[in-house]
Amino acid sequence: MPFRGGVGAGARGDALQPTRDRRFRVWGEDPIRGATARPGAEAEPDPDPKPRFVPGRRPVRIPPVQIGALDTAIVVAYLVGMVAVGVWVSRRIGGFDDFFVAGGRMTTPLLVCTLVSTYYGLDVTFGTSETAYLEGISAFFAYSAPFYVAYVAMAVLVAPRLHRYSARSLPETMELHYGRGARVASALSSFVYSAPILGIGGMGLIGSVFFGLDPWVGAVVGASVALIYTVLGGLLADALTDTIQFTMMCVTVAIAAVYALLEFGTPDVLATKLDPTVFTPYGDLTTSQILVYGSVALTPLVEPAFYQRTFASKDARQIVRALLIGVVLWMAYDWLIVLLGIGGQELVRRGELPADVPSWEILLHVVEHLLPPGLLGIFLAGCLASAMSTIDSYALIGAGNLVYDAWAPVVKRKPGDATLLRATRLMIVPTIGFALLVSTVFDSLRDAWIFMATVLLSTNFVPMMAALFFLERPSPRAGTWSAATGLVGSLGLFLCFLLAGRELDDGDVVWTTPFGGELVREEALLFTVPASALAFAAGRVADRRARAAA
Repeated sequence: MPFRGGVGAGARGDALQPTRDRRFRVWGEDPIRGATARPGAEAEPDPDPKPRFVPGRRPVRIPPVQIGALDTAIVVAYLVGMVAVGVWVSRRIGGFDDFFVAGGRMTTPLLVCTLVSTYYGLDVTFGTSETAYLEGISAFFAYSAPFYVAYVAMAVLVAPRLHRYSARSLPETMELHYGRGARVASALSSFVYSAPILGIGGMGLIGSVFFGLDPWVGAVVGASVALIYTVLGGLLADALTDTIQFTMMCVTVAIAAVYALLEFGTPDVLATKLDPTVFTPYGDLTTSQILVYGSVALTPLVEPAFYQRTFASKDARQIVRALLIGVVLWMAYDWLIVLLGIGGQELVRRGELPADVPSWEILLHVVEHLLPPGLLGIFLAGCLASAMSTIDSYALIGAGNLVYDAWAPVVKRKPGDATLLRATRLMIVPTIGFALLVSTVFDSLRDAWIFMATVLLSTNFVPMMAALFFLERPSPRAGTWSAATGLVGSLGLFLCFLLAGRELDDGDVVWTTPFGGELVREEALLFTVPASALAFAAGRVADRRARAAA
């Protein structure tokens, strides 16, 4: 679930260049009706009538995109079809293994579809296009490319080792090396990461731009459909709907890219019309920003969805092949989305879009400009597919974290298969509810993604990589101390940013530490992961001393 929202310097200053608000909002100020960021809040008068967008003020109001009956019918048919799949698959669920890991029988074609569509939701689709609109092709080279290295490492190095374990999840693997405490800490971090905040926020954006709904209404409607078929059919329904969603995602983006090439020309043609920095691989990013995004790209190595699919695969070769095929598809998908985002700059240059169009909406406005009726409806259904493929998969994982990884290990009487199945189905509802609630805390999807990735990596990366590649014997204190330090440290830092942070003009949030220095929120990862490593080393020393004393 990698988010690719932009980071960098201020606006270029040209009135025909896109102005930059780097906050890809979860609710945000509604550019259509001027509604304020969160449901129930009062609208404020615009203090600045100029068209330039200033963070914290309302961007230009763009009328709702009008879509026809054919496009609406396609979207409705898609939503009904997803529910039908869930009802059909529900008859094939015999127990918890069937529900949570599809009975461990998933083969390469199904794995390719579910991996690609699950990990690439609306956060990537909208985030990469937004970054390309603001930063040009650095969206591909600086943000996306590091993830491909991590995907290959997951396929070649991690997945074959994982498949040797008799486990169902990332937290359960942690317990095999470090004990129950590490499993619970890992489960809590995985739950925070897996709460489908980004997909739900993206659904709200689609409902707002194309159907004139309040963002939270669109989010609730879309999340409810994903909730129904996931509760009914579990991972198998998730994987089958992901197959449909994978096809729709790839086909609709490819069609839009063809229309973009016909409308805007090739990248070489665009390079002669747009600012030269648009086609500079690393744009105006600083070294620290490149380092942060390179670090965040390590998330696939402890990605809960990858672990779940690995344990659900028929054998190790199936998951390795699926991941390697997925890398090729992810690269192609990213590149096409980048081209569409840069197409937004060309529309601004022509004056066909205002310079301060909300950057997080740019993909929707580009395709609305390019695609005829019918194809636009298919594209919208593809966007919904992209969001739902993330919501269903991560809601299932989050519910499993609560039931299978956090609750079942600590109760005295081990719950039976039927109890696990019933409890996991039940907990999918509060998991999605939690995501809706948390999404109101963050002003942007980028902020939410950074928070989630920091919590996951800080808690799991050091102990999990040590377990897979370095440890010759279990070290309970090392893993538990490391996971607990990462979890508490990352949550504590983000609480400091939430309560005592201040927002800069470019959307970044900084916190003045008790020592007088300032810490940028997205750089928290550079402190919490080393703290987790130090705690791991201290735990190893303590374990060695305990063994020597015994």
